[in-house]
Amino acid sequence: MINGQRHILMPPLKAVFSIAGILLILSILPIFHMSGYALRLMSVIFMWIALASCWNITSGYTGYIDFGPVVYFGIGAYTTALLMTRGGMSFFLSILIGGIVAICFAVPIGLPTLRLRGAYFAIATFAFAEAMKQVALEWDRVAGVHFFEGSHGITLPIGPSHRFFYYTFLVIMTLLFVISYFVERSRMGYALKAIHEAENAAELSGVNTLKVKVSAYALSAFFTGVIGGVEAYWLTYITPNDVFSIHITIQMVIMCLLGGMGTLLGPVVGASFLTLISEPLWARFPYDYLVIIGVIIVVVIIAMPRGIVGTWAERKRRNRGT
Repeated sequence: MINGQRHILMPPLKAVFSIAGILLILSILPIFHMSGYALRLMSVIFMWIALASCWNITSGYTGYIDFGPVVYFGIGAYTTALLMTRGGMSFFLSILIGGIVAICFAVPIGLPTLRLRGAYFAIATFAFAEAMKQVALEWDRVAGVHFFEGSHGITLPIGPSHRFFYYTFLVIMTLLFVISYFVERSRMGYALKAIHEAENAAELSGVNTLKVKVSAYALSAFFTGVIGGVEAYWLTYITPNDVFSIHITIQMVIMCLLGGMGTLLGPVVGASFLTLISEPLWARFPYDYLVIIGVIIVVVIIAMPRGIVGTWAERKRRNRGT
């Protein structure tokens, strides 16, 4: 039994060496005098892979379409900004606290909303995201204090070079990939998948579905908050309209759909694919690139309804069967 469990938990040796080799190459790339644009592009890819992985932990495995993770992105961004500018705290301590504050919001929000299912859950999380944006925009004016600074936003200290954020996002992306791997193969992961397949049956078999969903939701919120804090320091200026924008959530959802929901590599493939096609299209067609990207997304989803990774895995299983 122990050997069987070890076989389930440990990836194939070939896969370990492949992933380690890719990470080694990514870690030494900046040494070869990469341009500022290349470092920035790679950092953006790492950031979106990490964000898509956060969304995948909850929604990808359970099938619950969550339109609210941008709330925790914004909470992490504002917590980091306020702690650094008014509390004089260091960057790394600020983003850690930002992730913890995100959990403090996620648990009381997740407990009631995760009892909902289908469109009701999606609508509730979308409404919560929009409400938080309005709170950040209007709080100072209504309360008569200077806290969120409304639409004026907050300016953070100028951060280090692009290389610093390249490695920061690389570490977060790698950590989320490892966590996703072990979550997928843990009891929690099997419970999340059971919820996706048949939640009522999972409850009857003894799975505490609400506890599992809230745990995954809190884990996702923590890292989403951390990433929001890193991006705030990277951009050095944030406003509620930017960090609480529903477009951030929509992009996370699309990346997971393109790559394959509920798969380990889905967020990696989807985020890389969408970012790499967006950059050149934006440069060449600044007014029409969103239309072109929309067409590409529709074509990919129609041709591969289970996402790039999910469709590839399904075809591989069929070939083995034949």
